[in-house]
Amino acid sequence: MDETADIIIIGGGVMGTSTALHLAEQGVGEVLLLEKSSLGAGSSGKSGAILRQHYSHEVSVRMARTSLQFYENFQARYDREIGFCQPGMLFIANEAQREALERNVELQRSLGVDTQILDAAALRAAEPHARFADDALGAWEPEAAYVNPVKTVHGLAAAAQEAGATIRTGIGAAEVLRDGGAVRGVRTDGDTKIRADVVVNTAGPWAGQILDQLGLDYPLQVVRPEQAFFEPPADVEERPTMYADLLNGVYWKPEQSDWVRVGKLAFDDDEEVTNPDHYDEGVSNDFVSFAHSALTDRLPAFEHAVSWGGCGALYTVTPDSHPLVGAVPEVEGLYLASGFSGHGFKLAPAVGRGLTGLITETDPAPFDPDFLAVDRLRHDRPVTVPYSYSILG
Repeated sequence: MDETADIIIIGGGVMGTSTALHLAEQGVGEVLLLEKSSLGAGSSGKSGAILRQHYSHEVSVRMARTSLQFYENFQARYDREIGFCQPGMLFIANEAQREALERNVELQRSLGVDTQILDAAALRAAEPHARFADDALGAWEPEAAYVNPVKTVHGLAAAAQEAGATIRTGIGAAEVLRDGGAVRGVRTDGDTKIRADVVVNTAGPWAGQILDQLGLDYPLQVVRPEQAFFEPPADVEERPTMYADLLNGVYWKPEQSDWVRVGKLAFDDDEEVTNPDHYDEGVSNDFVSFAHSALTDRLPAFEHAVSWGGCGALYTVTPDSHPLVGAVPEVEGLYLASGFSGHGFKLAPAVGRGLTGLITETDPAPFDPDFLAVDRLRHDRPVTVPYSYSILG
């Protein structure tokens, strides 16, 4: 027997659960989220879940700021602990990048972000255990934070259920059903048809497969970024802040286990993943060596850090490293939120709120439907970035 829902969400990562929560709180009717595996089993569970506001465009800054405030208040609002920690973040550049850095900091400050430029002397005073060249520059963002990705996804899901959403795990969407130019629901991998006039594709690395099945061609590519973990020597008393080191091409953040996670800022050379159900989840010795070298170049005390290996994760990326979010123009009632290229956790609450606004025809702010429009690349409107690393756009 067929089932019915008002809105079906495909994918139980941070995007799907955030969207389910915002829709349920809006009281739109029956919201059903389908996750073929377990919550956070795709990209979200392995995320660094860094929450920073250092972006180059007003829309991105507003979305990141709204999302950061949402996470900061999550435990008080929903009575669920998500591991929110606020160590601040340094963005390390040099004189060659001064113009871009200063322009971004000026933009962020105009939008309420607490951030400032530090010269080499100020950097050394702020981080006395780090090593900085004389031409080093930094942008310091004390509000930058991170959350525990697994706790957060489960917290969002639980809050969504308490607000009235239904979440089913172990049930995938085998096919999106359509009638001509309009969506009509999904057929599950158990061959059950669930009727709905709205379907939201937040399937992360599987989002492109769903679009392909509908005959839709959007530029979503899945790659495998590697991450390495190091435990600092016992005599390193201070936990490091988070860094985006543009000069060494890496980011790192403290983990709640006292380890440090190190990853690359760029993903251009990452291995493409053709089947996200079966990919190499390990880390190469070459990457661990690279990560350790980049880390110790900035923090010499980590020369004798213990390596705890690492993992291969999943990014869904686009040509301009910014997501495709909004209504899919070819199919009425179909919405997409994918291609976050490493931005996912930073923007998820704002995306959930924005999609809710689009679906209910209310205000989607701080989301801008044009800025991240699903078809913007077809119309030659890529998001441009003043840095060499597009993830900072």
